[in-house]
Amino acid sequence: MCNNLLTKDEGVKALLAYIYSGSAIGRVVKNKGVGYSLLKSSLTSFSWSAALEDYDGPDTSVDRYLIKIDRRTKTISIPEPIVLSENELADAILSATGQHLSSWARFTDGSLSISYKVTVEEDDNTSYVIQLRHHGYVASMDAFMTLISRTIDPNVLPVPPVYPIPGEETHQRTAIMGRQITRYIPGTMASSIYSQLSHRERLIFVRKMALAFSACWEIQLPEPRLIGELIASNVDGQITLRVGPDRHDGLGGPFESVREYLREHIKFSLIALEKQQEIEEYKERYIHRIREFVKTRLQEIPAIVEKIPIVAMYIDMGLHNIIVSSEKPTEIQAIIDWEFLASAPYASHYRTIEMFFRENAPNQFGPEYECADELREVFWNTMPNWKRWNESEATQTFLEWFRFGLFMKPEWRSNELTGEERDSYWAENIRVVEGMFDKYSPKMDEASNA
Repeated sequence: MCNNLLTKDEGVKALLAYIYSGSAIGRVVKNKGVGYSLLKSSLTSFSWSAALEDYDGPDTSVDRYLIKIDRRTKTISIPEPIVLSENELADAILSATGQHLSSWARFTDGSLSISYKVTVEEDDNTSYVIQLRHHGYVASMDAFMTLISRTIDPNVLPVPPVYPIPGEETHQRTAIMGRQITRYIPGTMASSIYSQLSHRERLIFVRKMALAFSACWEIQLPEPRLIGELIASNVDGQITLRVGPDRHDGLGGPFESVREYLREHIKFSLIALEKQQEIEEYKERYIHRIREFVKTRLQEIPAIVEKIPIVAMYIDMGLHNIIVSSEKPTEIQAIIDWEFLASAPYASHYRTIEMFFRENAPNQFGPEYECADELREVFWNTMPNWKRWNESEATQTFLEWFRFGLFMKPEWRSNELTGEERDSYWAENIRVVEGMFDKYSPKMDEASNA
């Protein structure tokens, strides 16, 4: 019977077919897409969070639903709204702060969370954000944010005060989703205004972000340094760190070797490329060569990459998770939405950092801002030790292979694009992939993709 169990890929297909039927959580209309995430997998069922998301609209709260699929019978459950009731909000805020709920409202969600903004009877001037999370361990995030607050200057790496709910680690194990409470930080999301800043303002901003990254990277990790998910524990006020298998991308581990990590990163990217739909023109040209390269060349990753520093990383430390002052946009008020941590090579932050130097774009790698080189120079000059590492052979070699995995799979490209816009859409993907072919497998020409 086990041989007939629904696989994860089959579960995704069944879920999407159900949602696109229009009978599940509403009609999928133009400019809306389906967002989904696996909450829990067992031998008998898959539990999914699913929502209809407006990709072109403003950031708002999204109605998310729990949908379960029986792996044996293929039966799909009736969708259930994923919410916190008023009583649940009141119990959570009382347990964590000793205060009583006054008012509550849905709040702007993170990509993997459901958020509420609440006020309390005891303090009219303080608001809190309560978030339902499933991807990260809430107790670990609470402990790590507490560690940052204790050990790092809040002017360098500002995080919202966090209010752990007693017993939440046990609660999350049984309820699938954990509850995290932080203080509400007023301001503006940096992602909404960064493109409008002057070059001088961006220079100020990237200096401050360089200090924030550096502070996080210099947090002491347990030895030997492994690559995987970074997990924090708070036992009687003593915070300890350990490294477990990578869950963010499901790479496995923890890895003792940078080369081993890069191999799994690249293999994961190939699987994602194979599953990507509506990029057939790209696949026809490259996928067979990429498969052959992955099959035959991953043992050739140079040993020098083992020298790259392994550091503590908040994986999602980009503009969309940075709150700045509404009056002075170069003043960083808080870095928010801490959901997932890693112990990983510092240069795997490449894409997040690069977005400080580039415009937003649908292909996730937009054109550079004017004077982008000066922005990069200021960013790395702000932390001279990391600048030396960034210029090192170890980092540059690591980035060759890491970027190969990062850009192997292009974003979907609209057929309505024409001319230069169409050509430029996959330009970085093609440049990176062909560059690896030329350097490490020069005889692998386009004919081998036939």
